[in-house]
Amino acid sequence: MKLKKVRIQNFKSIKDIEFEFPDTGIIVLVGENNSGKSNIIRAIDAICGEGWYGREKLEDRDYYLRDTKKQIRVDLYYDDNKSFCFQPSPKDWGVAYYKNWEQTTKMPFGQSIKDDFPCTYLGADRTLDKHLSFYDWTLIGRIRKAFHKRVTDASKKELEAKFEEIIQSFSKVPGFDQFRNDFSNFYNELAPYSKSKLKIDFKPFSPSNYFKTLQIIASEPSLGNKPIDLDELGEGARNLVLLSLLRSYAKNFKGTTELSGILALEEPELFLHPHARRHLFYILHEIAKNGIQVIISTHSSSFIDTEYFDEIGRVVKVTNADGNDETNIIMTSKAALVKKCHDTGVPILKADESSIVEFYKTTSNIRLNEGFFSKCLILVEGETEELALPVFLNNRGINCDALGISIISVNGKNQIPKYWRLYSTFDIPIIVIIDNDNTPDKEKSNTNISNCFGIPIDHILNFDGTNVALESMVDTTPLLILKNDFETCLKEEIGTELYNQYQQEAKQIIKPIGNQQKGVIARYIARKVIENTPEYTPSFIETLIGLLTEYIPQDEEVLQSANTEEEPLTETNDDLPF
Repeated sequence: MKLKKVRIQNFKSIKDIEFEFPDTGIIVLVGENNSGKSNIIRAIDAICGEGWYGREKLEDRDYYLRDTKKQIRVDLYYDDNKSFCFQPSPKDWGVAYYKNWEQTTKMPFGQSIKDDFPCTYLGADRTLDKHLSFYDWTLIGRIRKAFHKRVTDASKKELEAKFEEIIQSFSKVPGFDQFRNDFSNFYNELAPYSKSKLKIDFKPFSPSNYFKTLQIIASEPSLGNKPIDLDELGEGARNLVLLSLLRSYAKNFKGTTELSGILALEEPELFLHPHARRHLFYILHEIAKNGIQVIISTHSSSFIDTEYFDEIGRVVKVTNADGNDETNIIMTSKAALVKKCHDTGVPILKADESSIVEFYKTTSNIRLNEGFFSKCLILVEGETEELALPVFLNNRGINCDALGISIISVNGKNQIPKYWRLYSTFDIPIIVIIDNDNTPDKEKSNTNISNCFGIPIDHILNFDGTNVALESMVDTTPLLILKNDFETCLKEEIGTELYNQYQQEAKQIIKPIGNQQKGVIARYIARKVIENTPEYTPSFIETLIGLLTEYIPQDEEVLQSANTEEEPLTETNDDLPF
């Protein structure tokens, strides 16, 4: 039983959204704070989680625009053509079960959806104790029930015999039998007319009860490996306890009827160092492959990858026709991205659903992942622009990090269309900056740019004597074209002699081999320009600032903190088809 589609209406910040679960079994929600990521997860948990929305639990804030006259509704659609609907109202309260996706036949509930498809919800508070308590819908409770079903008649008889031996041993504890008898007698004395009788005893044996004695025991080598309380572990370790438990459960019950449901995880990056985050991303995919679907919300680029573009859900607040803000989710599929390629210049035979996945798998790198978090994304050819542009912008009070502006190198002009196609399917605002160099090795790149963005090659190559040209492309994406390249533009503006002086200073410090380290050299030159002429801004930077105006709040306080350095990108294959 797999979740295929979700629809949420009038719940918290959500007016009406609908999305499908990808085949990989994972959805990664990214977006700003207060965009509504957690509300999507909470809507699913309202049906499948251990809690329950009773009439008395719903508050004004649970309704869209706090309007209690609106009808909250959450529909979950599964791959067996069944669906479940959470629709709290005075006349029809709770969860309804339907025979098919069209919801024409309402059926009796029978077994609860919380048993058929339970949700393990790990919120940002990481309430460890809750999930280690033996309620039916907690993680440890589900594991206990799953192992109870595996007990055979033979092993049950053996366990019963051993259990009786243990009970007899307790009778030898001095005073224990007398204590139990006194308790029963005193209750009967206090309630002589009651038909109920009480006694102290061990629970009647069943494998399920025995599995309730399961514990997670921590030890500390510095204390001679003595057991310690889980509360004494660091937050990062406590965070991983539940994930380790879930991973073991998924592995050992893979392919069985006991294994189903969803892991809903908020901010998996909490308390984890970068290596552990990237490893956890791998583990979450392993859990999904074993049969438990996963939905997470994150602010970390460690949990997304261009290879898995169809897992990403970009969550944004949009203003609707009524002037009200509402949560929206933007996802893409392999088929949708292939269509985007065909519509923007890629020959039909060069892009299909299998080859496009392989392409983004081959060319992915960590730096590219940041683009999915951007309020505005500036795509550039190489690290020269990636490292130098923030210096000039920061000097004008435009702190890219503070404003959510990402400047990302795709390592070559020929890569620009490929990543523009990907990011634009998520409705991310994009500015493209390219060189107008026309050497023989750039012929193919210029042709691809022309075909993708629907502009004549002459508009790329011919200039009117300025250092920058501006084109309006498909989807209203602006294309900033630099005369020859970034270095040439800057050299013409500040003068060849001064440029060469700064360049030599940089090389003496950096000591590059051949033509390497162009980006850090360009950044050094940008810093020297600002240091010696702080009031000066190159003309092509002025043009870029004009394009960024709509992404800069008018009351934004000018922040002058420096942008952090990023690792240079690895080379990509210029002959790949997209």
